[in-house]
Amino acid sequence: MAYEACFLYNSRNNTTHYSNYVTSKQQCFIATINDIPVITEKFTKLFVQLKCIESDNVWHYTEGHTIVYLKNGASQNLQLGNTILVNSQFNYLTEPKNPNEFNYKAYLESKNIFHTVFPHEKSLVVIPTIESSSVLNPIELGRRIKSQLISVLRQSNLSREAFSICSALLVGYDDEIDNDVMQSFSHSGTLHILSVSGMHTGVLYAVLIFLFSLVDKYDQYKKTKFVFVMLGVWLFVLVTGLSPSILRAALMLSLVLVGKTFYKQGNSYNTLLLSAFLLLLYNPHLIEDVGFLLSYCAVFGIMYLYPVFQKLYFFENKILQMTWSGVLMSVSATVFTLPISLYFFHQFPIWFVFSNMIIIPISFLIMGAAALFLIFYKVVFVNHVLVYIINASTSMMLWVAQLTDNSNYGFIDFISFSKTDFCFITIIILLCLMILSTKNYKQVLALCLLLIAWLSFSIVNNYNESKQKEFIVFHIKRQSIFALRVGHSVYGNFNSLQTKDFERYVKPYLLNYSDLKIINVDTDAFKLDSTVILKSVSHTSIEQFNPSYILVSNDNPIELTTNYKTKPVIIADCSNSYKFVKKLKKQCAQFDIPFYSVKESGAFQINL
Repeated sequence: MAYEACFLYNSRNNTTHYSNYVTSKQQCFIATINDIPVITEKFTKLFVQLKCIESDNVWHYTEGHTIVYLKNGASQNLQLGNTILVNSQFNYLTEPKNPNEFNYKAYLESKNIFHTVFPHEKSLVVIPTIESSSVLNPIELGRRIKSQLISVLRQSNLSREAFSICSALLVGYDDEIDNDVMQSFSHSGTLHILSVSGMHTGVLYAVLIFLFSLVDKYDQYKKTKFVFVMLGVWLFVLVTGLSPSILRAALMLSLVLVGKTFYKQGNSYNTLLLSAFLLLLYNPHLIEDVGFLLSYCAVFGIMYLYPVFQKLYFFENKILQMTWSGVLMSVSATVFTLPISLYFFHQFPIWFVFSNMIIIPISFLIMGAAALFLIFYKVVFVNHVLVYIINASTSMMLWVAQLTDNSNYGFIDFISFSKTDFCFITIIILLCLMILSTKNYKQVLALCLLLIAWLSFSIVNNYNESKQKEFIVFHIKRQSIFALRVGHSVYGNFNSLQTKDFERYVKPYLLNYSDLKIINVDTDAFKLDSTVILKSVSHTSIEQFNPSYILVSNDNPIELTTNYKTKPVIIADCSNSYKFVKKLKKQCAQFDIPFYSVKESGAFQINL
């Protein structure tokens, strides 16, 4: 069944998929924009669904999705639903070029996207279409509603931050949130608030139940309530783009509502597992989705641990009890999501309980005010009051999030956490839960042995790393970034890198090793035992150094001879032009000297 689900989900297995007609040359194709255009600093990003494609002067009806990137200024006011004619080349997705770098290719392929397109301004034309009177399918209807809601928010007097956060909270449109804002929320442990999740679905479910109870005080029309709530919840699912956490919550709530309506008792754990099974049956790749894993682990943690913690203490004061319950829920969810968070994000927010207790209520206020704004945006006075409340609340929420955005006291960063560590801590957490339940001394003994095994493994691994010596040249566009790792010390020229480039290309490599000390150096040569690594600069006398590796940067010419005692490896980094690399490669071939192009082949990495 799993194989069949994967086969059916992969759209390339369809005989009419556009990839069957893709060539290495420019091609014309007609497509429909099927999601809201995302405007970034340099590009307008369009998610399109192909209708037909030209191949060998023959047009073929096709299906499938791809992404079109247009330079800003050439977007022609494109909107959801526009039909476009494009004449451009399809670009194949590439594998990561640096060690442990995020695999964007695998990420897009899990969403059935296999190419990207970068057309010139004159290569894209909007085709006028006649509005169809046919009924829209539910997914298309959800996207139209989402687009209209975002358009209303965009045209209001909301600040840029308030607009982006409101769009994320209400309909899951988080593409225009600044990276700095995302980072602040991540470091405070409240990033889940900026993406519509089960919390938002639960709030909507409670609101719908409350609204219906005003009409049906004695719960006489259960089936009517069932239809009313189900329509509301699933319309919200469609508007938010079928995100995994929303689907999980909607399925769970729907199954619970079915049980309550038709007088059937259900087990909450079975309901959770059934919703996961149905989602994985629809999209098997969700098992690789971090949001999916975090969502289910958090819910399971709350369901299992929260009742246990709740018995520890009870406050007579209702406000204190509500606060205490919020703390317990946050801790319960964090315990079960800890292994996944450490493995994927390599950081831990120290003040996550404090941040969640303040930011979550503010986010509810913003959601409520934004929902009222969408209802009364044409009423001028109410409009201005709500905009003021949203802007002020957003500023307060950002201020709280930024309080803990400091690596000195707000969060722990650079946590090296391997797959082995993930397995160890997962088993340890499960054993601790079993001990709390059974209080069996044999399980306590097993826990102690497991801790000793984990500690022993870490010591051995740390010792092995201390003996390693490695040289690496990173693949970073138009940059010459290299590093020499000797045990737990890394010598490199990282100061010239922007923070976003360091986080994307260099940090994943560094996280593969524990207790690293980063030493920024500005040198043109390294000598390690008998190995010499030389960075070529103008008028460098190569022979006197007798290097093992020569790094060529910034199109600096290098004189090659046959007089080397041992032939060095010539490494051309990404700061060189393609023309220069091609010429240098030809020269190395003439002298029979090993050559490596970082620009073409990815990062150069070798143990010394």
